[in-house]
Amino acid sequence: MYIIKTIKNIIKTNPSLFTTPGHFRGFHTMRDFEKLFGRKIFRADFSEIESMDNLQNPKEGILRSLQKASDIYGSKATFYLVNGSSSGIIALILSTMKLREKILIARNTHKSVINALIISGAEPVWLETEWDNYWNIPAVINPGHVAEKLDKNPDVKALLITNPTYEGIVTDIKPIAKICRERGIIFLVDEAHGALWKFSELLPDSSIDLGADACVQSLHKTGSCLNQGAVLHISEDSRINPRDVQQALNLINTTSPSYILLSSIEASIEYLNSKRGKKKLQRLTDNIEKTKIFLKENTRAVFLETSQNYRHDLTKIFFGLKGIRGEILSDYLQKKCNIEVELNNNKGILALTGIGTEKKHLKKLVKAIIEADKKLEKTHKQEDFIPFVLPKTAITPSEAFYGEFKTVDLKNAVGLISKETIVKYPPGIPVIIAGEVIQKEHLSLLGEKQEIKVIKN
Repeated sequence: MYIIKTIKNIIKTNPSLFTTPGHFRGFHTMRDFEKLFGRKIFRADFSEIESMDNLQNPKEGILRSLQKASDIYGSKATFYLVNGSSSGIIALILSTMKLREKILIARNTHKSVINALIISGAEPVWLETEWDNYWNIPAVINPGHVAEKLDKNPDVKALLITNPTYEGIVTDIKPIAKICRERGIIFLVDEAHGALWKFSELLPDSSIDLGADACVQSLHKTGSCLNQGAVLHISEDSRINPRDVQQALNLINTTSPSYILLSSIEASIEYLNSKRGKKKLQRLTDNIEKTKIFLKENTRAVFLETSQNYRHDLTKIFFGLKGIRGEILSDYLQKKCNIEVELNNNKGILALTGIGTEKKHLKKLVKAIIEADKKLEKTHKQEDFIPFVLPKTAITPSEAFYGEFKTVDLKNAVGLISKETIVKYPPGIPVIIAGEVIQKEHLSLLGEKQEIKVIKN
């Protein structure tokens, strides 16, 4: 591990560094911080000193670490992301799209894509996803719909989809990649929740192994990395130039990245690729399967699982109790059992697992679900609710961002162009995007929001 080795060598030689950061590798802050994290963390916190290498132009330890990561993932190039997968998404769009060029984007996209559109000035063409009516969540991307959109928009330069979905639904990448290759379309994948896929045969294959040009993965979401740590991969036969991606990352990244975070990314990849890490991942998948079987046999629990319609990533445990709204189950777990889940809707909850999820954690969840199953009364059936309104785009997100605006009451906003991008968190999917016409159907989706910024006529 090259970055970690370099940090250890610096700590060992103990140089006097008249450089940033100002703590001078010593403890000069509040005692509460020391009680939480200890003093040693400061010893490993450096700036871009001579022997540390530079993330914006790596030539030594960071470069060797990136090359080893690339070998592990089988990529043309792999980049460490210190601002999460969001920075990778922005960098990919900046490095592949020009002002007013069109990019086809699956509507269940993350807000970082909208940020990239604002910065790049690229013009979105929206692609609707399939919908799982039982669970009331976005499902797969239909290759036929991709082809239809490209037929209607022959000037589209790139396609970006989210795979897997937040809830773990997996789109079949190969036929979409084939369509893109045949038409010369760059194929980008937000694979933020697929960081474990490379390291288990029980999990789906990464999109860069199935024909996509590039993808991003959030190691902090399901791997063993500290928050914000992620990776960007360019496939072996990608048409994307790695130098263009590096240039885009240099534009948006901090010039003072945390080497503690960089070493965490490096160590997370090494661990997942090790025999120990793969064995741990095997235990995780085994424990999840046993947990699901037990709950199905002993409670009213039903699970989102692989079906004839799509494959499901089993590490995303999306489930519900028959007759119980997901919001009610989530509230019960939090208030009565001290368990917080990733998200909920009217049908179920998402218990997100990762490499650190132990058997004891799943046992606690099982105990809580058994308790909830006994105590929660069945509620009336809720109507299916689809949060996506077919968009009516008036101007680009970039034009809306820089346009003059006024604030109006939400009830008077129908027919006007939104200045705002309004996002539901989690999972970070926009309800309405800047530059789109506000429709009557949006009003019920915006919750308690009373006012909204709109573009002036």
